[in-house]
Amino acid sequence: MLDITKYIKTDLIIADLKVKTKEQAFKVMADCLISHKPDCLSPELTSERLQQAVAERESTHTTGMGNCVAFPHARINECSDFCCVIGYSKEGIDYGSIDGKPCHLLCLMISCIDKPYIILQVMADLARLICERRIDLSKGNFTAQEISDLIVNNIRVKKGVILAKDVMRPVGVSVKLSDSVQHASRTMHLTHKDILPVLDEQGNLKGEISCLDIFRYGIPDFFNQLQTVSFVNHIDPFEKYFKYQKTLLVKDVYKEKVPVIDQTQTLMEIIFEMAVHNHSLLFVTDEHKLVGVIDRFSIIDKILFF
Repeated sequence: MLDITKYIKTDLIIADLKVKTKEQAFKVMADCLISHKPDCLSPELTSERLQQAVAERESTHTTGMGNCVAFPHARINECSDFCCVIGYSKEGIDYGSIDGKPCHLLCLMISCIDKPYIILQVMADLARLICERRIDLSKGNFTAQEISDLIVNNIRVKKGVILAKDVMRPVGVSVKLSDSVQHASRTMHLTHKDILPVLDEQGNLKGEISCLDIFRYGIPDFFNQLQTVSFVNHIDPFEKYFKYQKTLLVKDVYKEKVPVIDQTQTLMEIIFEMAVHNHSLLFVTDEHKLVGVIDRFSIIDKILFF
């Protein structure tokens, strides 16, 4: 288990980060970290090498996670454990975050290569703190000691457990029961989505509609018993769809029973659902409200290559 609080040091907190870009922030924070010579870092490690490693990771996908927070990081051979430096910008930095908002709090993290979960666990602990305490980082003027106290006194370490809400993706797009299938099909086309969540008017998850559901619409039941359709190639598989597309609603073709997990379920439970029950996509809910989705790429992205 990693207790982040023992790594939070006021001399590794930059409370007045006066930069305009994330690249400038990486330089200031890397310089700060190298100058303090943490025991876990190799003496040969330079600020330039550290900046390069962080920038290379950032180029694959933004670490600006929204809510004014970013977690630039790298796993490198020159680190034997974990260390971090925190920077706060009152004005905010154009970071390219997933919510498009400026970033005010940056936590630059460095870990060793053979401890892949450390960075994700720290990110999860800090993100939970910001979210649960509803801290508005854009309206503060924090000192280094205030930032340190905020984390050390309030963070609730989750014993290193990674939860569904730590790896899920934003919902993005969805459809309602009352929407037309034509609308759902067009949404799939525009967003390149194979599956869309189906919600009621209150935002509760009711099921899903997939390309497969649309393909199957109009196919006779006896087709399920066939080994080949070579003798019925004259049938148009989409004839019924095009005939009724203007009046066909999502509620007429959607699937009600779908794989759902609570946002507090663990990584092991997620992997079990995907690997053993063969679910390629899981809907994440909080009291029936859809709050995110997890697909197999989410695991590759957030766990194996985060």
